[in-house]
Amino acid sequence: MKLHLGSGSVSLPGFVNIDIVKHPGVDVIADISNLPYEEESIDEIYACAVLDHFGRHEWLGVLGHWHFLLKQGGRLRISVTDFEAVCREYLENLDVSSLLGLVVGGHRDQYDRHGMIFDFNYLRDALDKVGFKDIGRYDWRDYYVGVDDYSRAYLPHMDFETGRLMVLNMEAIKC
Repeated sequence: MKLHLGSGSVSLPGFVNIDIVKHPGVDVIADISNLPYEEESIDEIYACAVLDHFGRHEWLGVLGHWHFLLKQGGRLRISVTDFEAVCREYLENLDVSSLLGLVVGGHRDQYDRHGMIFDFNYLRDALDKVGFKDIGRYDWRDYYVGVDDYSRAYLPHMDFETGRLMVLNMEAIKC
């Protein structure tokens, strides 16, 4: 079984699409920090633009819960706002307005607020701490072809050739 956590209106074929809010394409409405699945029952978890929504004292426990759910050899793919990219973009352009959604969330509803920031080293160390191995970046072009989600967030928007990727796309294996 494969889970797409915080799916919103982006439905991935072959995945159970889970969100806390009902959107078209959501299969299960649930709190992704406490999912009703058995230990080591999940083959893959994809969580795009959702871990940043947990607070600084919650998110590590959420990663631990996802680790608990994955089978040995199971894969986690995660996308979060890349704080290093945000800082570089700000220092080059001095435009806070273009970065607000990335840093604080969209504020479209009570759940659409960010409580955490990440850079590569911080997230890598956390994934290692909860028991993941083979931790590294992945290229969004290699996965979920035809799906437009935040794993492809560039500034300027949709400028895949010369723009700056504003998210960390990372994957790890439960060993």
